Amino acid sequence: MPPEIAPEVGMGLVSKGPDGQEMNLLVAEVKENTIVVDGNHPLAGKDLIFDLEVVEIK
Repeated sequence: MPPEIAPEVGMGLVSKGPDGQEMNLLVAEVKENTIVVDGNHPLAGKDLIFDLEVVEIK
């Protein structure tokens, strides 16, 4: 991390992989010399409820 950024739990970060694809990360834990990041989707582990309308059955 750049030295001018002080990581805090809950802070969002963006990282680029070797192929240039961006990945959203969330700071999960700040230690003395390292940080722990979570790369899961924000909805991972949450219950999702959908309202569906069946339009046609073939």
